[in-house]
This record gives sequence, C-alpha cells and structure tokens, in this order.
Amino acid sequence: MLSNIQLGFLRDRIHEIGSALFANTSNAAFKLPTSIISVLRVDEAGNILFFLHNPDLFIDESDKEFPARLDFYRKGKPFFLQVSGQAWVVTSRDEINALLDGAPEHRVNVFSRVMLVKVRVEHAAYYEQRERAVSRLQSWWHAICSYLLQEKPRYRPYKLHPVVLA
Repeated sequence: MLSNIQLGFLRDRIHEIGSALFANTSNAAFKLPTSIISVLRVDEAGNILFFLHNPDLFIDESDKEFPARLDFYRKGKPFFLQVSGQAWVVTSRDEINALLDGAPEHRVNVFSRVMLVKVRVEHAAYYEQRERAVSRLQSWWHAICSYLLQEKPRYRPYKLHPVVLA
C-alpha cells in the first residue's frame, strides 16, 4: 500500500506525462496487445484507470485478471516512470458509469469499442535523467569549434562624401 505522499508524487508524475505504454506480462495464450494508453485517473487506492480498445477475440473470465506493466515516458521530460501490478478488466456497467459521470459524452460508445482496465500499483520505479558530465577535452574542443565557426564581422568600405571647398 502506498503512503499518501508517495501516492501524491506518483499521481503528479503520471498526470504530468499523461500517457504510457501498456504491456500484458502474463504467460497466457491470449494476451491483450501492447498499446499506448491515456490515463483516465489515479484513484485514492493507488489504481490507475484507462481505456483499451476491445480485442476482436472473445475475452474469457480467466483472461480478465493478469499482471501488467506501464512505462510512462515523454520526450523532453527529465524523468520516466515504470509501474507494474495486477490488472483487471472492469465489466460492471455501474462502476464504469460511476467513473464517467463527469464525462457523459463517453457513455455512448464505451461498451462497444473500448473496455476499462484498472491496474493496482504494486511496484513503481522512478528514474531521473542526470545532466551529462562534460570532460575538459570536450569543453576545450567545443570552445575551439565555436571560435572557428563563429560568423566573422564583415568589413564595408567607407563611403566617400564630396567635400565642398569655399
């Protein structure tokens, strides 16, 4: 169980990135395909909720709960996040409608094209990218190249003005 501080930090980072790569990590014959998801919300219990497209194949009851991994990454952000845990497909229409009561425009197509998936966070790994250390040789080479490649001042000839002698 995550503490409130950890959950708040995790929720902030997930909403800052907003999307993730979802992967079903079970060894079952039928697995949901790896896909990019947009996070719907992170609840107080540490569950991440999102929609996935319905697969063309029928999902058996035994396939509705499985281990999963979410990789959160966005170009330009100095961090990335890996979350793993138990996932399950939410089939209760009441629970789906309760989640979507703020967005009734989604209710029309929810049951035909997408399914709601909930991932309980069991393990989260947060990584920050460090600034790359620049060696003295690299900084020296960079200084020489920038000096040699800088734009040279352009010299213009003086304009001669006629002088009137009185």
